[in-house]
Amino acid sequence: MPVTDYFLLWKVTVPSSWIAAVIGFILAWLAVRTKLGKSAADLFVDALFTTIIIWKLSVIVTDFETVRRAPMAILYFNGGMFGFLLGILIAALFFLFSRKLNSPTVSQALLLGIISAQAVYQVMMALLNEGTLITRVITIVMFAVIAILAFIHTENERVPVVYATGLFVAVHAFIAALQPAGFMGIPFSATVISSMLVVIISWRFTQGKETDGGIR
Repeated sequence: MPVTDYFLLWKVTVPSSWIAAVIGFILAWLAVRTKLGKSAADLFVDALFTTIIIWKLSVIVTDFETVRRAPMAILYFNGGMFGFLLGILIAALFFLFSRKLNSPTVSQALLLGIISAQAVYQVMMALLNEGTLITRVITIVMFAVIAILAFIHTENERVPVVYATGLFVAVHAFIAALQPAGFMGIPFSATVISSMLVVIISWRFTQGKETDGGIR
């Protein structure tokens, strides 16, 4: 959903997208913490903060001249879609190549966190901004359903991560087709990239377990 409304918080005007993102991240952490425990929630927070830090610092690359003239610009600007997707990629690579993280719970935690954060963000954007009634209703209902299913079936071994990820991308693609930004907005791009990386991480841990003689 496009940003159409802004809110005054403590004498600071913020776009509805910021409010939706913060609420989405908090509830996503709570969902992972409740379902998979503190360690899994910490993994999600690590991925989230890595993504945000890279997103903010990437403005040095995307707008070097502005930062060179005014270094404090780093606090106010970010690297846009490029920086956000780069942040997701680097966070995923950290988990992919870390020797300390060798459990399928990693991919489950990341997927549940991503789905929860995206679902809450989309629902909040539909509630806080203007748009056609049909688009807002479909967005709220479909993202709420996919988030509930993800929370219920996260630890269900009969629902492989790759299948859950595919369903999530398909649902978001359907909704993105109804929204003004279509498939070119940061939310859908983030869903596609992060989902692909979650599948790769899941595959790595599955292969590692098979190599050790285990059965997932």
